[in-house]
Amino acid sequence: MTTTSMARSYAQLAAVVFAIVGIGGFITGDAGTVVNGQASGNFDGVALHFTYLRDVIDLAIAAALGYAGFAAPEAVTVRIVLGAGSFLLLLATLGFIVGDTASGSRSVLTLHFPIAINIFDLVAGTLAVLCGLGGTAQPSPANA
Repeated sequence: MTTTSMARSYAQLAAVVFAIVGIGGFITGDAGTVVNGQASGNFDGVALHFTYLRDVIDLAIAAALGYAGFAAPEAVTVRIVLGAGSFLLLLATLGFIVGDTASGSRSVLTLHFPIAINIFDLVAGTLAVLCGLGGTAQPSPANA
């Protein structure tokens, strides 16, 4: 019986999610452009304030998780998922400290941190760390 680890399952799902977010960010534009007092890079009224750097970061995370989820050995998968989770939790923490305004006037290295993105990073990072620490779903050998 073949089983898939929690880390690999997370990597497969998150790779698709981060690819969609990264590509969607390029489509919505850059938060560095302010129109009528509002930063661009939003989706249907939700303040996302995507920037091209954030889009590249999301696509890099998608690529790393895609490799982890579909091609990497199990030990490498766990390390990549834990690393991505730690990075996302760092981004979320920085985002809650820095925050952002409707005009997109606060940023760090051109990254904007509206509440929706902070929550996304917090949830995705927490799930990654938990799945990475969850171990494998393979049964342990019986003691003789």
